[in-house]
Amino acid sequence: MRFEITTLSYTAIGSGEGAGIIDTELVAHADGLPYIPAKRIKGVLLESATEVTEMLGIEKTLVDSLFGVAGVSKGKVWIGNLEVKNHEEISRELKYFNSNKLFKGLTNKEKILSHFSDTRQNTSIDLETEVAKEHTLRTFRVLKPGIVFKATIEVDSPLTEAEKALLYLACLNLQKIGLKRNRGFGKVKASIKGIDVKDIDQALEFLKKTHAKENPTKRANERLGAFKDGKTMRLKYTIKTDSPLVISKKNGDQSMIDSLEMLPGTTVRGIIADRMIRSLDLAEAHNDELFFELILNGRLRVETAFPEKDGEIYYPTPMNIHKIKDYNASKDLVDIFEEPSGMVKSKPLGGFSMITDGDDGKIITSISISKDVQFHNTRDRETGHNVDGSLFYYESLEAGQDFSGFIVSTEDELRVLQEVLGDKFRVSIGKSSSSQYGNARLVFGEMEDIPEPELEEPILLVVASPVILHNDFGFPDTSADRLCREIEQITKCKINIERVAINIEDFDNYVGIWKINNEREIAFAPGSSFIVSKASGVDINFLNGLKKILRDGLGERVAEGFGKLRILGSDFSEAFLRKKEEDLDSNPVIPEHSLQMLEEIMLEEMSSFAAHRGFLKLISRGKNENNPYLANITNHLAGRILAFLSSSTCKGDFVKELKKLYKKDDDTKKAANGELKPKKAANSLEKAGIMNDLKAFDEPVINEIKQWQRARDIDMLKIDLASEEIKFDLAKSYWTAFFRFVRILHKRDGGDRVEL
Repeated sequence: MRFEITTLSYTAIGSGEGAGIIDTELVAHADGLPYIPAKRIKGVLLESATEVTEMLGIEKTLVDSLFGVAGVSKGKVWIGNLEVKNHEEISRELKYFNSNKLFKGLTNKEKILSHFSDTRQNTSIDLETEVAKEHTLRTFRVLKPGIVFKATIEVDSPLTEAEKALLYLACLNLQKIGLKRNRGFGKVKASIKGIDVKDIDQALEFLKKTHAKENPTKRANERLGAFKDGKTMRLKYTIKTDSPLVISKKNGDQSMIDSLEMLPGTTVRGIIADRMIRSLDLAEAHNDELFFELILNGRLRVETAFPEKDGEIYYPTPMNIHKIKDYNASKDLVDIFEEPSGMVKSKPLGGFSMITDGDDGKIITSISISKDVQFHNTRDRETGHNVDGSLFYYESLEAGQDFSGFIVSTEDELRVLQEVLGDKFRVSIGKSSSSQYGNARLVFGEMEDIPEPELEEPILLVVASPVILHNDFGFPDTSADRLCREIEQITKCKINIERVAINIEDFDNYVGIWKINNEREIAFAPGSSFIVSKASGVDINFLNGLKKILRDGLGERVAEGFGKLRILGSDFSEAFLRKKEEDLDSNPVIPEHSLQMLEEIMLEEMSSFAAHRGFLKLISRGKNENNPYLANITNHLAGRILAFLSSSTCKGDFVKELKKLYKKDDDTKKAANGELKPKKAANSLEKAGIMNDLKAFDEPVINEIKQWQRARDIDMLKIDLASEEIKFDLAKSYWTAFFRFVRILHKRDGGDRVEL
């Protein structure tokens, strides 16, 4: 379904932040394209749907079914951000232009945002004095009327006729959005397409019907037969983000929700479990043998999903790899396991990286995870504003990024899983996944053997996902001794842990079906690294034990993705840092989708340039009475010319108005020939030496624009300077600025002069 909103008045979709003289900015992308956050849309649609149920006297259960109940249940609909038309194509073109410095000055964020917006000001009036209070003047940016925004509405399960009808009526009932909606701002027209509701009458008819809710039936599953052990393999999965994701983590600030930079196995495991329940239509999932064995009994090990770019997965960087702070150093990186502590000022490289072998040593390629922060607030429907200061921020992973991991199980079980779930499907992930956030696609890749590790002692063990270890009494234990004992039990060898670089984290997970957090865990954080060697024991046992750790994980809750370790070579004495840069299309891009926008911005630039040149023409002769323009053109005369400009719609209109400054000559012979004699006003303009330029009207400014340094952009955008409409608009800006500043300078010097 497609949801569409058209702004009918100036609309303020505040971002909660200011910039420069702007106290309240619009919500916009980094490239300047404005959008309306989906959470705002869901909020106003929820209000509108509630109003519809109140007006029609029907139960509010339909509203809860569509939009969910906060902290209790999830709604059926997912709403995306409202974006301007062709925003993806326009954004891609703008990125290319900025990277290649094309249309320089036209494609910065301020210019793009200003194209869609305007500014307004307000203040607060003292009721007693009836004058403005001090320090209350506020400037805010607003969307212009006539902008069309579109969004996608998706559903997790088919909507009933009544639910479709309510959603349809809620869209029609939606009339205002944003700030100051009771002060003339925020009037919009909303519509929805692809909902299978013809009109209001049909929607009302649907709402009168009652729909019996069918309870899902438990389906016995005999696809797998008897569960048995087989060859262990891994199935790659990739989660492609179509909207920002909020994978929350603790930060101690209740008003700020930080996001993880990877997708925990617990999250992905929950997605798979939910998909199985829906696909198999399970009423009591725990009684289904397939679901019980694969999910509850842990036969599927769902690993954490890490960032992927260009087909390569990037894992947490080992903590022993540090970046040198001294910019004059001969190298970028240092291995603190090799260099004595304190000899070099450094800090952990952190983040995610890919480690490969180069000709001169290890190459560590790091990537940046694109993140954003959005402002939200809770608005009370009855009061119409935020009454309790409930403001909060979400840090999110930006859309368009891929995260990949593996599901480990037997070959037969993985094939059955694919048969049940399909090759790809839409998923909702993280917080606020019913609107704005959490929309993604899960795509399965190829099934493959688990790769054999290359072992060369000493071995560098690196934590990829949190490793939870418990002592003999069942309590968390994050000591190196406990880690050593766990490895010894699996390898049946005596182990030495020679060096460690670790970080400890604590966490708990929210269990949606229980609506509570589970027990708090303390674990080795991703990136923690250990140098491990075999002190004594059989080599084959040591090798097989390490293989088992890589395959099954280490510690507690490994089926949920915890305990993933990686084995790397321990020699980082010669390591080089490489930053993974985004590959931009080197082929020339034609501004197909952004052309009209860039043309309009360019015309605005040309108009500003014309006005500036008009001002420069005036002051080129000075700013006092020695200036022939100021000496001969009075305030009154300047006002008359401005009136001519305002009433004219083309050059011919203006020239016709100028003729009003003349009269027919008293000489009968000259009058018969149509010659005109200047009146005092025309005579003043001729004395000022400007009458011929006024009659030429557009020629002076067009000649200057052709010499302008931005003429290249004008040519590239194929703006027709021969167009009568464009020439008139530019000349109007030119002469309007000229005569306005005549009046301003006269006022500065004592006000109106009396024309003799």
